[in-house]
Amino acid sequence: MAGYLGAIPVPQATQHRESFTATSGQTTFATAGYTVGFLDVYLNGSHLSPADFTATNGSDVVLASGASADDVCDIISYTAFEVADQTFTGTTTMDVAAITGSLNVDGTVTADGLTVDGNTTLTGSQPLTVNTTGNNQIRLQSGGTAFGQAFGATGIDWGFTDDSGSLTRMVIDSSGNVGIGTSSPSEELHIYKNTTNSVDLKLENSEGSATLKANNDSFYIDADNHVFRSEASSERMRIDSSGNVLVGTTDAAVGSSSSVTGGVISAAGIISNGVDGNVCAVLNRQSSDGEILRFRKDGTTVGSMGSIGTGLYIAAPSNGGAALLFNDNANPIYPAKNNSGTVATADNYVDLGASALRFDDIFATNGTIQTSDRNEKQDIAALTSAEMLVAKRISALFKTFRWKDKVAEKGDNARTHTGIIAQDVQAAFTAESLDAGDYALFISTTWWEHDVEVPAVEAADAVYEDVVIAAVEEELDEEGNVSVEAQEERTEQRVTTEAVEAVDAYTRTDTYDTEDEAPEGATSKTRMGIRYPELLSFVAAYNEQRFASIETRLTALEG
Repeated sequence: MAGYLGAIPVPQATQHRESFTATSGQTTFATAGYTVGFLDVYLNGSHLSPADFTATNGSDVVLASGASADDVCDIISYTAFEVADQTFTGTTTMDVAAITGSLNVDGTVTADGLTVDGNTTLTGSQPLTVNTTGNNQIRLQSGGTAFGQAFGATGIDWGFTDDSGSLTRMVIDSSGNVGIGTSSPSEELHIYKNTTNSVDLKLENSEGSATLKANNDSFYIDADNHVFRSEASSERMRIDSSGNVLVGTTDAAVGSSSSVTGGVISAAGIISNGVDGNVCAVLNRQSSDGEILRFRKDGTTVGSMGSIGTGLYIAAPSNGGAALLFNDNANPIYPAKNNSGTVATADNYVDLGASALRFDDIFATNGTIQTSDRNEKQDIAALTSAEMLVAKRISALFKTFRWKDKVAEKGDNARTHTGIIAQDVQAAFTAESLDAGDYALFISTTWWEHDVEVPAVEAADAVYEDVVIAAVEEELDEEGNVSVEAQEERTEQRVTTEAVEAVDAYTRTDTYDTEDEAPEGATSKTRMGIRYPELLSFVAAYNEQRFASIETRLTALEG
């Protein structure tokens, strides 16, 4: 540049100015042409913000608001220039800069528009400041195709949108909360999806992955094992790949082991607890007496356990069902009764066994105590003459015998018993025109039986799987003490399916108290019995009255 004094100037861009006098409400001004992004628009001498006009087709400039009549619109377009290996010192100000290649800046760049196609290196305490009147401040593109925009706004430190700037992809607000899919995060990490499909978060490393899903107020974790650890990295609970919930153990075989401790809720619904030398379960009802455990079969209640005062009861479910009460401050077991869900002790109500379902032997120090209080009796009388004749017949009916089922079980080793035959007692009453059923010494009970064939159960071995327990690195606290001990990665075997013992097919006999309860095809059964204390009392009364009569006659003969 001959004749020029001073530093060699940077090449200048070429300007092209066009001036228009507007009509009332005019918005569109047709120019001679421009390069998109390389123009300034002035209205009546005021520089318009890019938000106040649109200039995207290379020819028309469209105002956001219509001009007034005789307003002057000046449009200045520029042609870009290129510089190669240029060094800028001091403060460089550019309206629009399009850079192809590398941009290395040591200092401050201020530009109304900055496009860099290549590598950019910025150094300094605040190397790049972007300040616009709109939100879309940084656009990222490749080969002329936009991929996204970054922006800042009131309350948002950083925001990222799609290429059009219409969909917010992620923001970091002024509180440090991260929002994905939302510009208003309410938590440290807030993920929003404007759809009814689940919101997914995938965590992955070289060995596998887990996906967290939220949908319809539900939370899902897609992984083979769900492991929950404490802050000190100790495992507290896991949900294994078979659906078992394990607490305090990694082995699902708690219920079949003599050494494994912890708690397991199996995927089949079985609850198992293993505790070394301590209580395995505590159920604590508070404030009132009542049920503590309720047992059901196919949705129908079949029994319960609960509290009465300081005692424990076991009760049948229905109104009037029998119950037993175990009291902690007394040694008797008390009879009780279910009164529509409220269990209470019940005097003279519960039977042990039935004619169709008998106990075998009762081992006791003393015999039974039967109430014989005069205050609770009426119609007290001596035997009638007919009853005396019945007793006479019964006196001759005592026999020895052996039980058929014991002979079938023991053969010749079955022992001989002494007693009476109930049918013979019934016949003795009938012979004297009396009904044995009117006397409590004689019992006749009818019920109905129905056989059910129960199929065999095949044996099955337990199924195990290998579980890899991840290594744990040693951790130190602030004082250098070991807070978490290091553990090497190890493999353990865990039961996924419990073993099943073989059971042969068998016939189960169900009993019913009434014919109405019994299913079709049930068989009627009757069994007779004797209350021996009453029978012997009956015979003893006969003998006493007979002996008294004999003594009276002897006295008369001797006199």
